[in-house]
Parts: sequence; C-alpha cells; structure tokens
Amino acid sequence: MKATFKVAAVGVLLAGGAGIAFGVHALRAPGSGPAAGTSASAADLATTSQPGAPGAASATAPLQALQAQLATMVPKGRAAPELSNMAAYLPAQCYASTIDAPADGDHADRAKRKPRTHNGCFACHQASLEPNFTSDEDIQTTLSLPQYATENRWTNMKQPPAPVAISDSALVDHVRTSNYFDANGGLRLADKLSRPPAEWDANGDGRWGGYTPDCWFDVDDAGFDHAPDGRATGWRAFAYAPFPGMFWPTNGSAGDVLIRLPPAYRQDRDGRENETIHRLNFAILEAFIRRVDVPVPPTDEQALGSDLDGDGKLGMATRVAFVWPPKEGRPFGYVGAAAALDPKIEGWPAAGLFPRGTEFLHSLRYLDVKDGQVGMAARMKELRYMRKVRWQSYGDLSTAAQLEAREKQKSPDRLKTILGDAERGVGTGTGWLMQGFIEDAGGDLRPQTVEETAACIGCHGGVGSTTDSTFAFARKLDARAAYRAGWYHWGERGLAGIAEPKRADGKGEYAHWLAQVGGGDDYRSNEEVKARFFRNDGSLDPAATARLARDISTLLVPSPERAIALDRAYLAMVKDQHFERGRDVVLGTPKIESRVEQDGPTGIEEPVTPGWKKPAKSASR
Repeated sequence: MKATFKVAAVGVLLAGGAGIAFGVHALRAPGSGPAAGTSASAADLATTSQPGAPGAASATAPLQALQAQLATMVPKGRAAPELSNMAAYLPAQCYASTIDAPADGDHADRAKRKPRTHNGCFACHQASLEPNFTSDEDIQTTLSLPQYATENRWTNMKQPPAPVAISDSALVDHVRTSNYFDANGGLRLADKLSRPPAEWDANGDGRWGGYTPDCWFDVDDAGFDHAPDGRATGWRAFAYAPFPGMFWPTNGSAGDVLIRLPPAYRQDRDGRENETIHRLNFAILEAFIRRVDVPVPPTDEQALGSDLDGDGKLGMATRVAFVWPPKEGRPFGYVGAAAALDPKIEGWPAAGLFPRGTEFLHSLRYLDVKDGQVGMAARMKELRYMRKVRWQSYGDLSTAAQLEAREKQKSPDRLKTILGDAERGVGTGTGWLMQGFIEDAGGDLRPQTVEETAACIGCHGGVGSTTDSTFAFARKLDARAAYRAGWYHWGERGLAGIAEPKRADGKGEYAHWLAQVGGGDDYRSNEEVKARFFRNDGSLDPAATARLARDISTLLVPSPERAIALDRAYLAMVKDQHFERGRDVVLGTPKIESRVEQDGPTGIEEPVTPGWKKPAKSASR
C-alpha cells in the first residue's frame, strides 16, 4: 500500500533569538509527533507581504499580528493535501549511481580492475564560501540521508510515461504556442489569478495571495523589462553560465532568469523613478554577489554620498569596487532612496548577500527548432518565483547552520520541515520564499502544489554551492567582457560564442564537470554528449574540450533531433501529471539507484575542490 502524508498547520518557536513566528503546512506523517527538523523557518512565511509593498512585517513583529496572519493562512473546513514523498526536497540526482557495476570476467580479474567512480555530487555539495556556512563536501564521499529517504521515489526516472504520439511538425507548433500570453498579448495566467478558481484558492478568501506574474519579457538594450504601455516593471534580464548538469538545454529545457530589486532601489532620494540610480544599485549588487569590480559610467560620488570605487574620497568613479571586509569609515552603501533604508532590516552591500525584497523569476521552457537551429521556445514548462523576505547577517546564518548540523547529528533520521502553502509558496528556511507554476494536462500554467514546490527546497534551502540560496546571479556573465555587460535575455542572443567559465585553478568548469561525472548528465544517459566529448576509453576528447573552451554551445545545445525527442518525452509527463514522481527527462538508460545505503560510501575517495577555491601556493611560488 502506498504511504501518503498530510500537510499540517503548525506554529514554530524559532531558535537563536529570532523571535516567535508562525507558518503553515509543515510536511509530516500523521501520528509521527512533532514536525521533524529545523531547516525551514516559519519566519519565511510569517514575514511576507506583496512584492514591493512598503512596511512588510519583520521576524520580530508582535506575536498578536503573526497569530492574526496565521488565522488567514489556514484553510477553513478543508482537508490538508496528501503528500506522497516526505523527502521531496531531495532531488533525483542524489540517487545517481556513483560507481560502475562490477565488470564482466572472473572474480580475480574483476578485483584487479578498480571500478570507475562518477562524481556529480560536487557541483552542489562542496566546501562553501561564506556567508554560506553549509560546507557539505562530505556528502561526496558518504551519502548521508535520513532512513526514509534511502528509497528513491522519483520513479519517473526509470519508468517514465510513454512518449506522446505526435508528429514533429505538430510538436514544434505546440511548443511555439505561448501558454504565458493570451491571443491578445495579455498575461493569461495573471488574468486567471485575478479571479482564482476554487481549486487554486487555498484559504478560500476569493483572492490569490501569492505572486501574480507581471513580467512581459520585453526587454530593452539594458535588459529592463517593459509593459505594453512602456512602463518599466522593474524586472531585469541577465545572461549567465548555466549550472552544470540538468540545467543544460541538452538535458531537457531552456531557461532564463530575471531579477528585480525593491522600489527604493529604483528611486532617487525624493522617491522618483531614476534609471541611473537603478543601474548603480544593480552594479553595487553585482560587485558584492560576484565579488568583482564592476564598471559604471563616470559617476559623481559626492552627489550620491557613496565612495563607489573605494579610493577613500568622493570624486568621479568609473567602477564599483568590491572591497571586503568593509573599510572602516568608508561612506558606502546602496544609493538613492535605498540609502535611507534600515540596514539591519533591509540589508546592505555585504559579500554574498542580496537585500531583503530581492525577487527572481525563472522560466523553464521547451526547446524550439527553427531552420536547423535549437533555441528557447515560447511555451513554458514552469515559471518559478523566488523572493527574499528576511535579511540575515553572517552571524545569523552561521548560527542557523550550526543548529542545523547539530540537529542532523542528533537526529539523523529526521526529515526537513517544509513550511508553505499552495498560494504563497514554500519557505527555504534561509529567508526566501519559493513559488511556482507548472503546466496542467491541457498545457496551461497552474499553481504548483506544496509538494511540487518542495522539490526546489533541497538545493535552494541548504547546499554548499549556493550564494544566498541562489545559483544564477553569481554566475552572471562578466560585465567587463560580455555582450551588453551581461544584461540581456536569451531570446535576443543565445549561447553560441560564449566562452567556457573558468574555475579558480584555471580549468574549464564544464570540462572539469564532464571529467568528474564521466557523462553529459548526472545519470550518464546523454548519448549525444558522450559521442561528442568522450573517447572510447571514457576519457575526454581534447579537440572537443578545446572547442568547448571557446563556445559553450558545443556542449549545452542539443541537435535538432534530440531537442524534438526531449520535448516529446516531457510532454508525456505533462499529460500524465505525476510530477511528484519526477520531472527530469532522460532519453537513454539512466544510471540511478532504486535504493541507497544510509551513510553508505559513494566510492569517491576525496571530495573535489570547489571552483571558487584558489590552489594553495607552493613554497616555490
């Protein structure tokens, strides 16, 4: 009999002096006692307000206000939704086989041949860079999971629904049909959310309480999005090096990311919209997330009251200097109206941290084939939204990571507590809320269930590779060298011609990943990449990696034939609507385990050094 689990409304007392806050929908099994784990904080939900709204509640808001808010969040007279996978926050990649099966031959012969290991774990699980205090590189060598999670419940990986019987031309027409815009160019999903169907209205108040899509994907030459009436929406598109593995188009989907800062970061000191101020604040943010100097047009620092270039005087600056730790006495911070914000609540330019209210929008799309070229389709598979609702200092984050580690050591079988609701999304436990929309069986976008959104929390809620729980912006293309300083949408310019990102040790990041994994995806099922980049003995082809160093599209972009096959396979998952069984598309035979050993060895002997870490200097250097 298949086990199911209820989503229970809970109140949580936060540790570490963070105050008292309440959230809803903690994933737990009926009769299992208190909700397990401490990873997801109720404050992520209790501190929410509509995007950009002034006066959003903080984690220290009065208890009475939070209790009143809780009362509006719990659906009245409705059964809690059932969850089929209590460990939905652990992605399918965690079950990828890390060691080859024993080779053919007699026992003595096999003993001489050491099986090859395959380490895709290091991309996520690695020694972290502060203020990420989740250094989890040990997972590369020892698979540390709660007992419940040793069973792989992502059954679509091995038993996917049969591909949809549809002609190539009909499939291409389908993916070119937008499910985000309506026939008149309006925002289809936003219109539907203005009068949400009863099945979407989780708390029964007749209103949609979460994010309503407001991006038009109509960007100017600086990446800023505009509505049809010319109004700036605040969203800004940027180009980035896609994260290694399943986020490459050759493994299923094209994607884009846009970022938006709160209204104060777009305004001058008098509260008027000011694009110059907006751009400067983005430059400051980029400098402190990517930890590099960022060029800006000649700017009068005296007028702003901010030493942008870090030279110790207020003159004319042509760059935002990344200076960390901060210089004592340096007048520096976000500019315009943002300069008047309370840094203890809203944040300030700190290495690796976004200010409170930062938003991300990420569309995941089908692949289009036009004139033999593969690109991003109009049709969305998913629309993912993320908003930072709580500022946490280095000390806050360090304390939380220590508590998490202590809890894991004390109770290794406890699962993460996932707090969320179907309208506003799920809290990461690190100050962010995540929400998503996914295709229904008819191809329209619908709100994700709590369980479907929980699948995002494992990565965004605590692995060593993230920057403030995010991936993309730290990987933005370098403003000093990229087309339009990296502020553009993939629909304008694709991946062709972009050089491979480099690790701190000088190695190409993607070639290094291929060598560690021994394949083109985490499951080593991408036969096309295998044929393009690997020799018969399993080593990388030097000519192929040389081409990759100059142009990442040689690896990331699939052939038209593979793109069509990937679209067809995913469409079958849409028709099936069992995303709780997995949504990764594989065309070959995946190397993945149905069950793993708790705290069992992966076969990998030494953790891979993270890409950000510079090699130690030798005595001769």
